[in-house]
Amino acid sequence: MAMTRVKISPLTSIQSAVDAWLWRQGIREPLIRSLLWREFALAGLTLAAGAVLAAFSAWLLWFGVGLGVMSWIFWSWARFFSRMAGGIRQGALMGALLRWFARLLVLALAFYGALRVGASALALAAGVACGVGTALASYAAGAGKDKL
Repeated sequence: MAMTRVKISPLTSIQSAVDAWLWRQGIREPLIRSLLWREFALAGLTLAAGAVLAAFSAWLLWFGVGLGVMSWIFWSWARFFSRMAGGIRQGALMGALLRWFARLLVLALAFYGALRVGASALALAAGVACGVGTALASYAAGAGKDKL
């Protein structure tokens, strides 16, 4: 009987750890966990690269901040709705909307503070747009696999 080698990369172990953490947070849908993993990975890499290159240009760092904020928002939405898997209770939509508005307020205040300290508005907006685009592309790619 031939033995096969399984090569485990550091990226695979990090992805497994994040996946397990998301599972413990109550996010059971594999497609959503994959979407969040991609959001977290892209935000983390961008923030790390931006921190390294901040002495030359802070644009990438502020881009990563916008992307990180969108990752936080998607994670909180996934967590909120995964708790509702048993059925939607009365008032749950109002609670979701209030939390969404609260997060938008935090986002607006954070961006205002960032702009006051010299952040690039274009970098922040591009990071937010990239976060939304990454989520949409990730979901579309995962949903397409399920249909095959």
